[in-house]
Amino acid sequence: MCLYPKLIKNKKYVANKKNGGDVPQATDERVLWVPAGCGKCMECRKQKARQWQVRLLEDIRTNKNARFVTYTFSDENLNKIEKIVTKEHRETIIELEKKGQLKESKRKNKAKYLTGYNRDNEVCRYAVRKYCERWRKKFGKTLRHWLVTELGSNNTERVHMHGIVWTNDDKSIVEKWQYGQVYIGTFVNEKTINYIIKYVNKVDEKHKEYQSKIFTSKGIGKEYLDRKDSEKNKYKEEETKETYTTRQGVKLNMPIYYRNKIYSEEEREKLWLKKLDKKERWISGIKVDISKGEEEYYKLLKEMRMKNKRLGYGNDEKNWELKKYENERRNLKRLERLNKNSAT
Repeated sequence: MCLYPKLIKNKKYVANKKNGGDVPQATDERVLWVPAGCGKCMECRKQKARQWQVRLLEDIRTNKNARFVTYTFSDENLNKIEKIVTKEHRETIIELEKKGQLKESKRKNKAKYLTGYNRDNEVCRYAVRKYCERWRKKFGKTLRHWLVTELGSNNTERVHMHGIVWTNDDKSIVEKWQYGQVYIGTFVNEKTINYIIKYVNKVDEKHKEYQSKIFTSKGIGKEYLDRKDSEKNKYKEEETKETYTTRQGVKLNMPIYYRNKIYSEEEREKLWLKKLDKKERWISGIKVDISKGEEEYYKLLKEMRMKNKRLGYGNDEKNWELKKYENERRNLKRLERLNKNSAT
């Protein structure tokens, strides 16, 4: 459970394009609001990592042509792509301004011009998009992939990506990248998955405000939905099993991707209400009984928030000073790269 949770309005019960303004009647007022995580605390990031871990493990059970890869950028290509994504970003902002959608653009783009970590992640987004376009042009279909970004720990601190691609064509993996070096592993197994997943949950001491970005094909791990094990998760009112069991017998919360596929909207609402009726909450794997009050819950929440801060994870607040400092560091690294490139 998120350490900085908040409740937001349930879109199902708000007039929108999907319901055409015809808002359905809620059978229980408690479903009018749904919990939302901050996405930055240790619990949110652990949950995200676990969900992808499950889906990737499920995928490689069926698809045996998985390749572990690491993609890097040369200084020259990094500089080129940065110019392109900055130009594209500005053009998008101008177009949205013309349409009177500036507020929406600020929310989606976070800043008028790309800076700091936003630029790093946009470089990777552009590179992956073009990489897949080249692959599709050659083979008539896109390259199935799951990639996560990381900032280097050496002097250059360049952004790069680790992950998995599904193909038997190792030559084309290297040939179609074109932005730097490519490392291809000899196999993919549970240890490989555990290795790449750590980047989702990693706290970078040099870049505490940085959050890795995942670029992935649709439907990773969908094979679980066709296995008999998923039948055990079908809705059975009070007897519904909402957990996923690993090969080692460990029970984990079912990934949201599977929940949305297995349960209908109505069933998910009933399961949510069932949780509320239990009068219990979970924090860092610890169950807290709140039937007689929430004092213990808030006490444990405070302790875990302190631990979260001590370990260097984020929260629902913006640390403007640290963010400003780290943005300036990224810009200095960028200038070093530009100067180095112009001198050669």
